[in-house]
Amino acid sequence: MKTLLIRNSMKLYFGIIALLAASTGFAESLTQEAAPDSTIYEQLGMTSTQLFLVMMIFTILLVIFAIVSAVSLKNATNFWMKQKGGPGAKMILLLVFLGLTGTSFGAEPLENPTFEIPFSNEAFWIWITFDLFLVFFILFILNTMNSLVKNVVPMKKRKPFWAKWSTALTDATPIDSEASILLDHDYDGIKELDNNLPPWWKYGFYLTIVWAVVYFSYYMFFGGPLQEEQYLTSMAEGEAEVAQYIADHPELVTAENVELMTDEKSLAEGRTIFTERCVVCHMEGGRGGVGPNLTDENWIYDGDIRGVFTTVSEGAQNGMIAWKTQLNAREIQSVSSYLLQLEPILPPVGQEPKGDNIFPR
Repeated sequence: MKTLLIRNSMKLYFGIIALLAASTGFAESLTQEAAPDSTIYEQLGMTSTQLFLVMMIFTILLVIFAIVSAVSLKNATNFWMKQKGGPGAKMILLLVFLGLTGTSFGAEPLENPTFEIPFSNEAFWIWITFDLFLVFFILFILNTMNSLVKNVVPMKKRKPFWAKWSTALTDATPIDSEASILLDHDYDGIKELDNNLPPWWKYGFYLTIVWAVVYFSYYMFFGGPLQEEQYLTSMAEGEAEVAQYIADHPELVTAENVELMTDEKSLAEGRTIFTERCVVCHMEGGRGGVGPNLTDENWIYDGDIRGVFTTVSEGAQNGMIAWKTQLNAREIQSVSSYLLQLEPILPPVGQEPKGDNIFPR
């Protein structure tokens, strides 16, 4: 205990010296950096009286806490001396010091000022130094009291937090107490313990019940999408993604994988291409001119989407050019799809059928 007091006293003395030196240097540096006519309370946007009251209230609180701490340490020291059987020189000095400290703290009268109190920068930093001394003194007392209590009161060995968590989650009975939960069941020497269900398992099971109720309510009563709806939505999204990807990569469309397009966008694109490039030979509506009638069931070449795509892309022996040099594969797909949905224009308005390949519309 003597070593404890000496060590704490040395900490207090050196701490006060360091605190005073640091606060003095800090105050000087701030005073040098501030404007010549600037005061602390002006920098804080307060009057001198307001700053004085704030500092006074803070100091009063520190003094009260210091007195309470000193009295508590004094009582703890008296108890320790009774336990040990004698005060000792260091204990007497400590009690006298605490008594004088409590008396000096309690003897300061504090009055609320009713007029403007001048509060210079120097007074402010002196006050701050005093408050820092009080804070350091309080910390010294608390540290000393903590060490004293450890010496007087036997402290239980604290379990690590993971051990506490393990005990709380498993609710396991210690091995030396298992006799209290031993059942009468005995099967060939194997006995049974009446252990509680582990809390982690029990509350996890409760959570699954709650989740089942929420899950069922969401899908059955609150309009959550069922599996069939989710499937159809996913398929539609997938088809849209594939279509967009093909649109962004027209080179992927070939005669082997080309499909008949029926959406308005593709057919409108095919109509535009036909009007700009094909009408000159096949005439309006595809009724035939230099080129054959494209609206009947007779085709010189294959009349399905793959055949029409190949003919438009690669050209034909009857003089039709290969449009793959001027149109990309997606544009050829669009115009081929448009041709296959043309309304029939029969003779005498339309050209007579040509070709022996029949592809009913």
